[in-house]
Amino acid sequence: MTVDFVYIKHVVMTIGLNTWGLVLYNNLEALMLFPLELLIMGELKKIKHEITEESDWYSFEVVLPVGLSCLFGLAISFFGFSCRRAISATGYTVLGVVNKLLTVVINLVIWDKHATFVGTIGLLICMVGGILYQQSTSNKPKAAAEVTVKETEGEGGEAEEVQKLLEMQSKDVSEPQQGE
Repeated sequence: MTVDFVYIKHVVMTIGLNTWGLVLYNNLEALMLFPLELLIMGELKKIKHEITEESDWYSFEVVLPVGLSCLFGLAISFFGFSCRRAISATGYTVLGVVNKLLTVVINLVIWDKHATFVGTIGLLICMVGGILYQQSTSNKPKAAAEVTVKETEGEGGEAEEVQKLLEMQSKDVSEPQQGE
């Protein structure tokens, strides 16, 4: 899982597609595997049977949930790739664990078959550790650009020139070069 998240973060940051491009590319890959899944899982026979039996597979009660499921899947994919682009791989992992916590809480409230008290406390300890780790890795020292601008603020018009030069340098550093 760790390798998966770090690799996907690398791909998201280096491939050069925007978020919708990544979503559509990801779904295109899944769509190409779909016929193989139909054959392996035996769903093709079930689909043929449903079509020939005059069933109500095209009715509103069937099409609406399937259509909503597709829209929600696209939304989850879009926001997942947006999030992966915005935060670190570790932060995305912690976010996923927090998402699972909501599921655990709902399970504790609604059903009677759930984790033990010790298991739930263990989950909370793991989550707190992950959050503390994320915060410890996000404390970065001040950028040289910030320090330089503050030092030259009192020197009149020179500060604006220095600010513009530093912004140009940071753009050059942050934009990947061709062929990298």
